[in-house]
Parts: sequence; C-alpha cells; structure tokens
Amino acid sequence: GEEPVTPAGLTGTMDHQGVPNAGGVSSPQQQQQGGAFSQTVLKESAHPVACIFHVLFKGLALGLYIYGVFFAKNRSSNFITFTVFCVLFLAADFWVTKNVTGRLLVGLRWWNQVEGDNTRWIFESKGNEATVNPFDRRIFWTVLYMTPLTWACLGLIELFRLELGWLIAVCMALSLNGANVYGYYKCSSDQKAKFQQMMAEGAQRGAMAAFSSNLFGMLVGNQAAAAAGGADAASTTSSITQPTTTPAQQTYV
Repeated sequence: GEEPVTPAGLTGTMDHQGVPNAGGVSSPQQQQQGGAFSQTVLKESAHPVACIFHVLFKGLALGLYIYGVFFAKNRSSNFITFTVFCVLFLAADFWVTKNVTGRLLVGLRWWNQVEGDNTRWIFESKGNEATVNPFDRRIFWTVLYMTPLTWACLGLIELFRLELGWLIAVCMALSLNGANVYGYYKCSSDQKAKFQQMMAEGAQRGAMAAFSSNLFGMLVGNQAAAAAGGADAASTTSSITQPTTTPAQQTYV
C-alpha cells in the first residue's frame, strides 16, 4: 500500500507499472505513441523513413516560403533570411531525392559523369519496376510531380503581385525539382510507357469527341433540312388546294 519512492537524482513521472521514468527516457507507452504514425500511415511502405525524408525537405521549403510571403509581418526586412533558408532546404531535398529516396523507393538512379570536356548523363533502373512497393512508388511519383507544379503556381502569384524578389527561391526550386523530374523520367521506362499511353488515350478521346460532334451536327442539319422541306411542301399543297371564296352579299329591304 505504500507509494513507490523515486530515487534521488531521478526526475520525471511514474509509468503505469510504478517504475520511475527518468527525464530523457521514454516509457513503453510513449514509444508506442511515437511509432503510431509509421504503423498506421506508412504501414504499407517498405521504406517508411525514406518516404518521410522524401516529403520532409520539400514541405519545409514550401512552408517557409508560404509563411514568408503571405504571413510574415516584416517580409521586406526578413527577405534574405527566408530566401537563404529556402535555398538550403531545396538543396538538401535535391541531394536526398537524387541519391537516396529515388534508389530506395523506386529503384532508380541518375547522375552525370565528366569525361574531359564532355559530360555524360547516366540513367539506371531496376530490371523490373513492377517489383517496387506500390505505396512507395505512388508516394515518390506523386510528390515528385506535384512539387514543381506547386512552385510554379506560387511563382505566377508573385508575378501578378509584381514582387519579383521572391522569385529567386521559386526559380531555384523549379530548376532543382525540374532536374530530378527529368532525370527520373529518363530512368523509368514505366513512366515513359504511362506517358505515351496517356498521350495516346488523349488523342483517341479527342478524335472520338470531334467525330461525335461532327456526326451530331450532320444529323441535326439533316433533320432540320428535312423539317424545313416538309414545311415548304405542306404550305405549297395548302396554297394549291385552298378554294377561292368571295364574301357573301346581304340585301336589306
């Protein structure tokens, strides 16, 4: 019935078993709560840490830029600070995406090799991209494509607002993210096939829509012409067959 005594020199709370939890040492409950995110959201991933870092630096750069442009009170005085940190986050994201997450999540890698005065670009991929984890592949390509699109929208907003100084971070983001998009697109035969299929489907849908509209226009035009011809024939027949009458005369006595 006595309460457990915490030894001298240890500070902290008591866990559910009455064992003192010293400062800096996490209890089993805290460890379970800390791993709940990876067990729920990233449970389908084969490389959850790589997924987190694939999104982390992109999100930090975008969040810092959006805060500096739209919510910071002293935007002009802190412009250099926001720009420098954005560029640092973008550089870190470029290195992580190019050298780590692409290799782990989708099995792709690209780099350039300098040979004298020439630069040779090398693109590598796994033999069969179908063996890649579907969740990791979806996270990788979705984030890779959406990030430059988001930066492009932010750049258009700054152009309309005529605040060209903030476009420094936007241009850096578009160049670094665009390099990764181009490099991994060249690596992936699966993405090339999907892109070609998408273009073929788009062309086929456009041709079908044009053919349907032309066919519909021809049918409507033929029906209208037939209706107009029937109306003209009816009016001609009525004018031929209608008898000529004279008004009756009345005689008053």
